[in-house]
Amino acid sequence: VYITGGLAPVLQRGADEVYRATYRRVMERNRRYYQRYPGDVAKVREIVAHLEALGPQGAQLAGGGRLTATRFLTLGLMLGGGDGIESMHWLVEDAFVTLVGDSSQRELDMRFLQKVEASSSFDTNPIYWLMHESIYCDGPGVASRWAADRVLQEPEFSEVFDHRSALAEPDKPVYFTGEMVYPWFSEDFSTLGELREASEILAAKDDWSRLYKEEALKNTAVKVAAAVYYDDMYVERAFSEELASLLGPNCKIWVTNEFQHSGIRDDGFRILDTL
Repeated sequence: VYITGGLAPVLQRGADEVYRATYRRVMERNRRYYQRYPGDVAKVREIVAHLEALGPQGAQLAGGGRLTATRFLTLGLMLGGGDGIESMHWLVEDAFVTLVGDSSQRELDMRFLQKVEASSSFDTNPIYWLMHESIYCDGPGVASRWAADRVLQEPEFSEVFDHRSALAEPDKPVYFTGEMVYPWFSEDFSTLGELREASEILAAKDDWSRLYKEEALKNTAVKVAAAVYYDDMYVERAFSEELASLLGPNCKIWVTNEFQHSGIRDDGFRILDTL
């Protein structure tokens, strides 16, 4: 069996520990982004400040949704790809246009808004929002209860990802979030509003069946070769290594920092040839 994107966090019974680990990875990815493109600190701050000034309705998008500061910052999801840092850099490069006749007035470019809307697939793929956190609910008594949103309020993360706090300090980078979903998506994404009730039911559901049987996985007779990306923003390396230990000697992992999570897309031949 070939696995090309890390191993599941089988030994973590709920989503909370998964999100604590991945928020830390997102923090590091933000740091690397701004280290590579320090000029983007001011660009992102200007975009976020502009969206904040527009109020809770944000900027209206062509598909009917609204671009708020918090929605914009979820585009950090792209940072976990091999070209993610560059993609973010080019996205924010020309976000504004200057109004004719008044050089002091700037507004978000329609082309920028179109790119932002196209970068989020929740409107066309709502099951991602509905079911994402349930993949970590392994067994009875475990409910997600909007785990990413709850963990974000913990002291370790609350100030780091608080865009308003960042804007209050001159030159402080505003951090993006990552592969997380939040309850307020139903307000910002045009097609998700009608699914709000369903999302709350799923978030509260605590009678899931077991996803994994540890005894069946232990010292597996199946030969497994897995690529584990050292700096993976989506799949915590330490959890992958824990599962590899459970699977036993028939599981071989290739831990590499040559690729991000998108390794199979970026150089599939190299990944599979190595495995």
